[in-house]
Formats: sequence, structure tokens, C-alpha cells
Amino acid sequence: MSAVQEANAEAEQATWFTQRERGVLWLMAFSFRLATVLGRGPMKAPVAAVALWYCLFDGAARRASREWLTVALGRPPRFSEIYRHLRTFAQVTLDRVFLLTGKTAGLTFSRTGAEHLRRQFESGRGAVLLGAHLGSYEAMRYGGLGDQISIQIVGHFANARQINGLLERLDPGQAARVTHLGDDPVGVMAKVRARLEDGELIASLGDRVGLTDRSLRVSFCGREAAFATGPFLMAHLLRCPVYLVFGIYRDPGRYELHAEPFAERIDLPRKGREQAMHDLVQRFAARVEHHALGAPFNWFNFYDFWRAS
Repeated sequence: MSAVQEANAEAEQATWFTQRERGVLWLMAFSFRLATVLGRGPMKAPVAAVALWYCLFDGAARRASREWLTVALGRPPRFSEIYRHLRTFAQVTLDRVFLLTGKTAGLTFSRTGAEHLRRQFESGRGAVLLGAHLGSYEAMRYGGLGDQISIQIVGHFANARQINGLLERLDPGQAARVTHLGDDPVGVMAKVRARLEDGELIASLGDRVGLTDRSLRVSFCGREAAFATGPFLMAHLLRCPVYLVFGIYRDPGRYELHAEPFAERIDLPRKGREQAMHDLVQRFAARVEHHALGAPFNWFNFYDFWRAS
């Protein structure tokens, strides 16, 4: 293999974390500002145009969509289905603007299992909410619980500084609700523990692996894929309940919000810890698979998911 071929192979196997944000900052800023002025309805045409542009000219996103939909649908997808996949992602991304600014006309929410989170919050005990890049986490926070319940989001955000910066301008309070997993895990854990002791809910996404994360390869949709072990280790150290949460988008403007208990408490024994962790990650992957196959156009991992580590 030539040096060029090796470089191309490495580029194809890059993880989500090493991929820079796609898009131009000024265009994103203009689109977000335009959305706050025009509202959701008039923005459907621009969203459709942006999705078509990426479908035609972003080969990496198109290949990732094709691979996922081939698995999820059990056959190679049509061009229209790849386009629908990218358009769903564009719409959900733009909907974050309306959710953060409270301009939710045209959006409706159905709730399944929200009573679990409300009881947890009313108990005064903190908990971990574990989700995936499936649908909208922001919709789950807004429509599933309401502003009176405090949620702290913990995760890797270095690859999305631009878009998160724009969203923080729309909602300055967002920065206070986000904790970045950087180079100070001890400090992060101390901050998270303090939040839990105050009765807050800690949100994290478990379907992507950061550069410094440990992971396990488990079965997902008939193949092996890497899932992070960090959220489960965090829950073990914090001795708190874990719930799974998903906000599935359905055209033209409905979010199906799901919450389900995962574990009252995670204990990783000294003996057999590796197997216990594997069982936890596999159980999580199975639930993500269940919801993802039920809403395949909501799967927003546009990279080589099965080969990434």
C-alpha cells in the first residue's frame, strides 16, 4: 500500500471526535438568526436545501448514511432515503434554536416514562440520564421535564465548539448546564458529584468514544461496535440510579420522548468487573438498537460507526 493509500485509509477510519465541524460559521450564524426571526414554518425550505446540498456534495456524510440505512432497512437505501436522513438531522439541529428560545409553535411532544424522572427529581436524589445521538436530546430536556428540573450535560464537545458557541448566544444559560470532559477527570467528577448532591440530573451520551475514553466492543445491529464505558463507571462511582432517555423526531413537528429505568444502582465488583461492565454496555447497546431501528432516520452518527474505536 502506498503512502497516499495509507493516508486515505486512516482518514476513512477517523473517529467522530477527530472530524471537524462541517459548515461555515457565518452561514450557521445567519441561519440561526434567520430562524429566530422567521419561525419554524418558513425555515422548512432552507432546511431542505441545506440537506440536499450535503446529500450531493458531502461524500463522507452520504457514505455513513448509506451504511447505516443499509443495516437498519435491510437493503441498500434509495437516494431519497439518504436525503431524508440528512434532512431529519438538519431539522432536528435547527429545532434546537426554537427549543432554546422558547419559540415552539408547530412542535408537539408525546411522553412515555416521564413519570420515572419526575419521581426521581421529587425524591431529591440525583441520577444519570443516559442517551445516544438518536433524535434530539434538547427536546427531551425541554418537553419531557420542563424548566423547573435542572439537568447538567456531561460529554465531549471539542468537535462542536462553533455550533455550541452559537447556541450559547441564543441561550446564555446553556454554558452553565454543560460540563466538558477534558483533561481534568478528577475535577469533573467532583463537580458532577456536587450537582448530584444538589438533586440535579446528570445527562450523558454513551454511543460515542472520545480520544481518551475506554470502550468495549459489543453487538449492535448484528455487528460489533465500540461503546464508551465512562458513563457506567461514572454511575458506579456516584452510586446513583441510571435512566435511558431518547427524543425521537417525527415529521412534521412531533417529538416522541422516552424515558426508562436502566439501573437503580450500578455496582462493578472487583471480581468479574470486566464481564459486569461488558454486560452493562451490551444491555445499553441493545436498547439503543431497539429505538434506532424503530426510527432509523433519527440516527445521527455520520461517520464509520462500526470501525471507529
